[in-house]
Amino acid sequence: MPRFKEFKKVLPAANLPMFPDYNIDEEANRNHLRWLMTFDIGGLVISGHAGELESLTPKERIRVAEIARAETPSHLPMVVGCTGLSTRELIECARDAKAAGADGLLVMPIPHFAFGAVDRPDLIVPCFEELAAAVDLPMIVFRYGAKTGLMYSVEVLLKIAEKVPQVVAIKDSSFEYEPAWVEFQNFPRKINFLVAHGSLFLIRFATSDGAVSSFSNVAPEFITKLFELAHSGQMAEATKLFNKIRPLSDAIYHKQPLMQHWVVEKEALTARGRFPRSVVRPPFQPLRPEQIEGIRQAVAAAGLAPLA
Repeated sequence: MPRFKEFKKVLPAANLPMFPDYNIDEEANRNHLRWLMTFDIGGLVISGHAGELESLTPKERIRVAEIARAETPSHLPMVVGCTGLSTRELIECARDAKAAGADGLLVMPIPHFAFGAVDRPDLIVPCFEELAAAVDLPMIVFRYGAKTGLMYSVEVLLKIAEKVPQVVAIKDSSFEYEPAWVEFQNFPRKINFLVAHGSLFLIRFATSDGAVSSFSNVAPEFITKLFELAHSGQMAEATKLFNKIRPLSDAIYHKQPLMQHWVVEKEALTARGRFPRSVVRPPFQPLRPEQIEGIRQAVAAAGLAPLA
């Protein structure tokens, strides 16, 4: 029996610190996770895109999950990202996550779904059914944005939730959140909606159940408070807070392509004094000095001074 039946509030998707030789900096990682858990979060997400999941070997994925399991208190869920080029690979990734102590799975879409399958329940649902049969853990379905070619249609989301009871939440990173959210208000059971795009937090926190976002691991003190204010209807105060962190949000979401978001976040965490360095594994590319300076200025403008 899974320990957690739902995921809600702000779940930071953690970036993963690395050494210059691209090996994982385990000490810095532990320190980062401990810091995140000092805030009013609803859980922790590791080995998502922000954790450079696709660049990790299976052995590294297991090790990252083991470290997070050791650092995560029992009252908080630890959700592990799972990916694969096939259903079989996805299941293997999920089995490793469960063995390492995962409380739930963030399920990435299989890349081949981009070849005309995202509005075909008959092509998508079997993957989730097989995954649930193999690894009985609560799942968050990751709905990508339309530009990726991997934005599940509302029909597909409804059918996944209908056929797979292990699905308890949807992480929606699209710009078409509202139609899906509206349709799920009449669904027979509660499916939590967790938003992802930090530049839209102000308006989407009013209706969502929380967030799975790497922006939350850069500025957790702001994002947890923003959710509290917006979700309780205190929009005037929420707007003031959002405007304070907007320069940093813009630096992450509007000044770099999506592929480079996590590079920006590592630079922001380094500017904050949370990461000792901003190393990313290829194919991610380091930023130019003037871009790094812009991020430092955005961090300063948000009042996120380097920490001792």
